Amino acid sequence: MLMAAGFDRYYQIARCFRDEDLRADRQPEFTQVDIEMSFVSKEDIQNVLEGLIQRVWSQIKGIEIKAPFRRITFAEATSKYGSDKPDTRFGLEI
Repeated sequence: MLMAAGFDRYYQIARCFRDEDLRADRQPEFTQVDIEMSFVSKEDIQNVLEGLIQRVWSQIKGIEIKAPFRRITFAEATSKYGSDKPDTRFGLEI
């Protein structure tokens, strides 16, 4: 409805529940940010999310986060870490 009303972008925080088989790396319920944006680039989405994360951490925890966040390609992630969702905190490259 917001998109039809002329809003070109908005986001909402939605509580979700999985109705599929449980797996070790998935929680049965979670919260996600649902983003609706018209005619945007990958960088537009990344910038909106960086700003959202910075603001939430600043206002809720008083922690300032630097942007832009580190970005790596899918190819770099899988070749260096063996996963498309690497935990880069510990430097555990393969």
